[in-house]
Order: sequence, then C-alpha cells, then structure tokens
Amino acid sequence: MSDYLAPPDLIESFARGWARTRRAAPPHAVGSALCIETAQPTETRRYIFARPPDGIAAIAATITEPMVLLKAAIDPVQMAALLPPAWHVEQTGTTMTADFLPVASGPVPDGLWLAGDWDDDVFVARLCDAHGQEAARGRMTPIDGWALHDRIIVAEEYRRRGLGTLIMAVLGAEANRQGVRRGLLNATVAGRALYQRLGWLSRAPWTTAQIVD
Repeated sequence: MSDYLAPPDLIESFARGWARTRRAAPPHAVGSALCIETAQPTETRRYIFARPPDGIAAIAATITEPMVLLKAAIDPVQMAALLPPAWHVEQTGTTMTADFLPVASGPVPDGLWLAGDWDDDVFVARLCDAHGQEAARGRMTPIDGWALHDRIIVAEEYRRRGLGTLIMAVLGAEANRQGVRRGLLNATVAGRALYQRLGWLSRAPWTTAQIVD
C-alpha cells in the first residue's frame, strides 16, 4: 500500500499542467523532483516532489538563496523536519480532484459579459464588465486525462455573487467537450470551500518551503 498522500502520477500531471497554464517551460527532472523555471519577480524556480519525502533534503541542500520553492503533497510538519531552520514551511493549499466536473450554474449577471477562448492548449474563461474590467477568470488545460484548473480568481468587489461557480462551470463544460470528465487543481485556503461545494474532494495538503530572506 502506498504511503503517499497523493498518487505520484497525479502530482506529475499537475506539474506538467501547471507549467502549461503559466506559460513556463515544461518541467525537467532534477533528481527525484520536477523543476519548473518560473522566472517571476518573487520566484525563480520551483521543485515539485511527486514521491515525498524522497529527494527533498537532497535538493534543499543545493539551495542557498531565497525565491526557490519546494512543493509537495506532504504534511508540513514532515517537510519541516527534513529542512534546516532557515527554511519557512507552510501548507499553502490543498490538492483536490473531481470525478465529475460541474457544468451547471446560474446566468451571467447583468452588466457582465462572458468570454471563453483557447489560447493554444489552454482554455481561458473571463467575466468582464462593460468597460472591459475583469470581474473573474480561470484557466483549464487537459493533461493525462485530467482537466487541470488554475488561476481561478474573482475580483474582490465581485465576490459572493456566484462568479466563481460560473467560471468553474464554463471550464468544466469545455473540458467535457474535449472528452475530459475528471478535474484536478490545487486550491488556496480561500478557494477550497467553493470547490468543496461543487463536489471536489480534498486529496492531500499542498506544502511549500522556501528560505527566509
């Protein structure tokens, strides 16, 4: 019986799909980790470990600067025990899956318009007001039989109006049109309740470690 909190192939699919939705280069193997060169102002790269704790301590020993992230579906206490004191460790999300994607929601609210288009191999859904200001958005890409959902965001002034549910339904419907029925995402603490209401199941904590500057 596996001791992993999430199946390794699930995490590997997530890593490849996440890199695609973020327009980063595909992950490459570094030891037992998948490395994604993110090149962002607050993050230069991240290592995703599909079989934790394997490889976490070894990779961490090669890192001396901040803005390099270690990510794994592992309990944060277990990850912290593998790292020196200079590392900050916290659960930053929850890995979630859905066996059946939600495709139904209410109508588009008055004053907003909905657009959904493919940008290469990533489907982007957006809700905007009459001035083109974005009220909500989300991305989805099919990967290994999963519909990887990412960047589900509702602007603060439009929250609690059902826009997150609407975006999820649009992404789910498009995934179904592509023949994909199952969903995969990493939820933030703020977003998890929405996904649970829509039938998504928590699979594992998603833990992040980085050197404190």
